[in-house]
Amino acid sequence: MIKNSSLKSELLISILLVITLGIGTIFYFSYNYLKKEIDISQERIYNEKIDNILYLVNQKYQTLLKTQMEKSYEESFKKGTLNIIKNVFDKDNKEIFPFIINEKGFVVLHRTYNEQNSHLYKDKPEYKKILQEKNGNFEILKKNNERWIIFKHFEPWDWIIGYRIDKEVKYEELYRFRDMFLIISVIIVFVISLIIILIVREVLEPVDMLSDVSKKIAAGDLDAKIDVSGVKELKILSTNFEKMRDKIVEDIHQLQEQEEKIKAFNSKLQEDVRHRTKELEEEKKVFETLFNDSSDGISLLKYGKFIDCNLALLKLLEISEKEEFLNLDPEEISPEAQPNGISSSNLANEYINKCLEKGSIRFEWLHKKISGKEFWCEIVLTNVIINEELVIHGVWRDIQDKKLLELELENKNLDLQESNDELEASMENLIITQNKLVESEKLAGLGSLVSGVANEISAPIGIGVTGASHLEYICEEISSKYENSSISPDEWKNYLESSNELVKVIVTNLNKTEKIIKNFKQVAVDQTGELKRIFKVKEYIRGILISIDSLLNNRNIEFKIECDDMLELNSFPGFFAQILNHLISNSLEHAYKDNDKGVISLRAKIEGKSFIFEYRDYGKGILEENLSKIYEPFFTTNRKNGSIGLGLNIVYNLVTINLSGEINCESEENKGTTFTIKIPL
Repeated sequence: MIKNSSLKSELLISILLVITLGIGTIFYFSYNYLKKEIDISQERIYNEKIDNILYLVNQKYQTLLKTQMEKSYEESFKKGTLNIIKNVFDKDNKEIFPFIINEKGFVVLHRTYNEQNSHLYKDKPEYKKILQEKNGNFEILKKNNERWIIFKHFEPWDWIIGYRIDKEVKYEELYRFRDMFLIISVIIVFVISLIIILIVREVLEPVDMLSDVSKKIAAGDLDAKIDVSGVKELKILSTNFEKMRDKIVEDIHQLQEQEEKIKAFNSKLQEDVRHRTKELEEEKKVFETLFNDSSDGISLLKYGKFIDCNLALLKLLEISEKEEFLNLDPEEISPEAQPNGISSSNLANEYINKCLEKGSIRFEWLHKKISGKEFWCEIVLTNVIINEELVIHGVWRDIQDKKLLELELENKNLDLQESNDELEASMENLIITQNKLVESEKLAGLGSLVSGVANEISAPIGIGVTGASHLEYICEEISSKYENSSISPDEWKNYLESSNELVKVIVTNLNKTEKIIKNFKQVAVDQTGELKRIFKVKEYIRGILISIDSLLNNRNIEFKIECDDMLELNSFPGFFAQILNHLISNSLEHAYKDNDKGVISLRAKIEGKSFIFEYRDYGKGILEENLSKIYEPFFTTNRKNGSIGLGLNIVYNLVTINLSGEINCESEENKGTTFTIKIPL
């Protein structure tokens, strides 16, 4: 059973295994039988509970029918019935509680779910299964969430009424039985193990003694004493074991004598075999080296002269007879110099010396056919011993096609390198041009901001100047009349009222101008300085909208800001202003036409450790095939009207590079576009 285990261990394990299997079988059938009985009992109990609820609901329904005003009072009866069911049947038990699904498919009685949070359960498979079957029961098997659900259908109101029970509660008695059975089983196995150990130890002790003696004999102690007491069978076994040992000793002596004879015979035989094998190996090497049908050329070189070759080499050199090849000097089948400029003769001697030194060498060589045509070969030279003489064995492989391909590839690489150099130069020029255009776009945005503010403050300043001029005029007029003592009370009263109104107009317009300039200064400094500071998000958004009011002139655009008034952010407001400015410009240019009425919603919040800003318009939207290109520099669908396509590229760079955040765009044609920006805090 167990490798290298003792007889005691195997016997003990076998008995315990039988006992364990028996206990396990009893437990399996008992457990399953009890589980079936509990399932039947629990189904009967909770069917009765559901029937009680159905009886109560039916009573309410019958009462409603008696009123003969079902449509008028049905909803109130349903609400009253739910309250009664909750007070009567929904006790304070987190593991067991009833639930009701109304005719609209909403859970109207539950510890967790209701009509308002239907999105939490509408897609759950158990909810769909209840709606589909309407009557029945089933189990929900999920990690840390195993439950049993039983339910019935009340047809008059199309209600599904049921109970949700945790499996821990449903099978409480079964689990108690399981734990008790396991504890008792462990105790039984432990006690039986002790008893079996004592019995086995007493019965098998002589066997252990005999095993120890056998180990000594196996280790070489053939004089070990064999004296085993015990039952009659063990005594007979020990006597026979002793006889067997004596016979083994006798056989060992005989084997030792035979071994000496065999060693002497083997020594002579090995010497004869070694000598003959050496002769055969030398003959085999010569035969295989020269005459094996190889596609590569093979040659033997001794003392600088060819002594043999195969047919493949003759074919390679275009030589018809072997004798013609053997009469050739090696220098005759090579050009005077190799492509590296070294003499073929000197380089060949160098390679031969390296071969003699290292035993083998591989190199490429430019050879020459007997016709004078040059071609490339890969040469492998190896030292071999033939008939106790050193010979250089050469293998020739034609690599002319390979070398031509390498040369062609090298030329193409040079051409490719030149093209890459030209592309790199073009790319550098493109990057410089792009950077200049991005800076120009930033300056153009700031110029538009300055122009807008200038237009915005010109109106209040003009009104203030007009009011001040008029005030100066009426002051001079009243002064003149005062000096001539010709002023009347009514004129004095009119003067005071007019001057008071003019002063209010002047102050109001100066305050408005001050507010515009203050907002402009804040935004302009943030856009150019890019300083990190703490600012209130909602107040800053309003300031940006005021500063770009000139962009919104004659545009019927409504802004909706959803942001906590006290939300503060420690970041770079200048980047934020540029992002919002470009997004609004993008919506005005692409989402809405000049006369369109539009809405732009701005949402800002803190979520976890991130600041989330959502910008949304409800205009034309972006075509699906263009969504993947909107952040690319110079991509625009409105180039005919002067757009250069850098606005969203600047937004993308500001979000991802300057603010280390991420931006996502979702759009549907004719339904608007949403940009969601997530910036880590």
